[in-house]
Parts: sequence; structure tokens; C-alpha cells
Amino acid sequence: MAKITPKQVFIARRRVARKLSLMAMYQWHLNGDNFQDIHAYYLTDKAMASDLQKADVSYFQALTDYAMSNAEALDAQISPYLDRPLIQVGPIEHSVLQLATTELKNYPDVGYKTVVDEWVNLCKKFGPEKSYKFINGVLDKLVNEIRPAETGK
Repeated sequence: MAKITPKQVFIARRRVARKLSLMAMYQWHLNGDNFQDIHAYYLTDKAMASDLQKADVSYFQALTDYAMSNAEALDAQISPYLDRPLIQVGPIEHSVLQLATTELKNYPDVGYKTVVDEWVNLCKKFGPEKSYKFINGVLDKLVNEIRPAETGK
């Protein structure tokens, strides 16, 4: 049996953090719950607490808190790349776009291809059918704005 490397553990913990961030943002969009209430629920709910133990908790907190606190600015940055008004974007896709934009802006140590792939995959798992294509198209355009040196464009 192959031994799991520290890098693989790091990647897995980040992946769980992203999933939890998406779930938290979705809850925020639907119910208006604040981060502290959502986090408290995650600590007390058995299934969520189990996921939280597998996550990079500080990454989860940083992504989610930033996206919630800066939602209007993130929406302004995202909106020019949409093919429809933001109000017509579903809560999963909206959450994915806000969180992916947060990660692109605030975590230059994470390659843009990793960011796009991770969020597209989460959209495939949780979003409406084929919505990942929409997400991929918008993120490809955002990457060129946020990280032009990295993309060479």
C-alpha cells in the first residue's frame, strides 16, 4: 500500500475546505446566516464536524469570511464576464464564482489552473447539470484579469 505524502494530505485538506466553503456560501445566499452561525453549526452537526476535522480549517475560514465580507466587490469583478445578469445566476454558481475569485485574488501560491479545476469540479458535483461549463468560461476570463502574469495574457 502506497504511503500518503504530506503534500497529498495538504491537497486533500484544502479540497475539503473548499467544499465546506461552498456549502457555507450557499447557506449564506439562501438564508443570510453569518459565518459565525454557520461555523458553529458545522462544529455541532456530526457529519459537518467530521468534514471539518478533515479540512484545512483556517483556509475554510479565510475563504468563506472574505467572500461573505466582500461579496459586493467580488460581484462587481465577476459581473462583466457573465452572459446574463447576476440575479439570474443560481446560488451554487454564484457561490463558486465568489469563492474562486477570492482564491485567485488572495492565494497567488495556488496555481490558477488548480483554482479553476477545483471549483469547476465542485460545480460538477453540486451545481446544476452542465453549469460547470458556464463556471469554466467565466473563470477563464477572470484569471486573465486577476493573474495576467501567470497566464501570459
